[in-house]
Amino acid sequence: MDGTKPNKPLYIALAILIACALWLYVRSVDTQDRTLTISRIPVTFVGEDVLNNNGFMLSGDQSQTVNLTVQGRWGIISQLRRDNIAIQVDLSSITAEGEYSRAYDIAWPGNISASSFALVNREPFYVPVTVVKRVSKEVEVRGVFLGSVADGYQSGAFTFQPDRVTVSGPEDVVDPIAYAQVTLNRDGLTDTVREDTPYVLINYDGETVTDPALKSEPAQVGVTMPVTHAREIPLTVDFLPGGGISGGEDDHLTWTIEPSSVTIAGTESDLDAYGDAISVATIDLAKTSLPFETEFTIPLGEEVENLTGTTKAQVKLSASGLEVREFTTGNIELVNSPADIHVSVVTQSVTVQVRGTAEALDQIMPQQNLQVRVDLADLSAIPDGQSPVPAAVSVLGVDGAGVIGDGYTVTIIASGAGQIGGGT
Repeated sequence: MDGTKPNKPLYIALAILIACALWLYVRSVDTQDRTLTISRIPVTFVGEDVLNNNGFMLSGDQSQTVNLTVQGRWGIISQLRRDNIAIQVDLSSITAEGEYSRAYDIAWPGNISASSFALVNREPFYVPVTVVKRVSKEVEVRGVFLGSVADGYQSGAFTFQPDRVTVSGPEDVVDPIAYAQVTLNRDGLTDTVREDTPYVLINYDGETVTDPALKSEPAQVGVTMPVTHAREIPLTVDFLPGGGISGGEDDHLTWTIEPSSVTIAGTESDLDAYGDAISVATIDLAKTSLPFETEFTIPLGEEVENLTGTTKAQVKLSASGLEVREFTTGNIELVNSPADIHVSVVTQSVTVQVRGTAEALDQIMPQQNLQVRVDLADLSAIPDGQSPVPAAVSVLGVDGAGVIGDGYTVTIIASGAGQIGGGT
């Protein structure tokens, strides 16, 4: 022996080639008829669109199969397979509900003549078909949130696009369906959810409906669930000093607001726009008699959601250590009178109310410390003749006291051009 090892891969390849050649030879000279059964050939239903247009549909098992037995030369029938034979059942002629046994058509492969072999058996001979009434209805889409949002955030109501889906199928299956449900399961959300998602159909008993005969459109819906930041913001009131009170921090003034805060939800930028507090009103203390109580609307824009739900705030003001007295003064002054108009004052004295501490009020000398001032430059027009005009009254040289009320007037007589601060 020369020690050379046999080449096993070469021998294996040669053996395969010889076996194939022998098989081809036997096939070419085999003229005897043989029998072959092709099993589980799937059935295809055609004309279903016509059936649906007539208000009907297939019900039950639609994944049916047929077994075919053929006879012929092996070289021909061996080419027949489950995947190159088509079994078709035409439904277009069915016009009523019921159970049918339908004949089917067999489409053989295009490269094999049907006359070159014989069909000796088919099982089943007919395909059973159940046809039921087809109905459609629209149901609303609802959402269920099973997750959570991050601390300080708030989830809002679902919106859907579209907000209704069309369900079609057998009448006894469609009728019990109540709605379509989208389930969102996320944890620690900090941003609004926007996505397309599938849904399930729920019946009136709250059970999921999964009948294969059901069809629903569209297959998915657009879901939006807002997630916003929530923040509690105090409510406050702005005060214009006057009437002997320096402002909201004055020890003589006591004020409350109820509720004292609101919780709102929105984006960070929207919430930041409201700052550290929300002022419900600006109160001019010079024009406000105390005690005072009223409601103000809480000024919130549509860009935020009021989670508290309260839309109005009750504001109460009261004073302590202050008195109100009346004084009459004849210290009336006209200022900014136009050169071409003659104005004279008819009113000789004005009675005003002054609020302040007793010590401050005791110091007031009406002719020296109270001034009634009529600024003619502030008037848009004055007709010739006698007319009342607004007047501003102030306390001069006395701390802790101020005029309250508005609507003080002084009657004047104007003659000349007939107008102040305007054209002819």
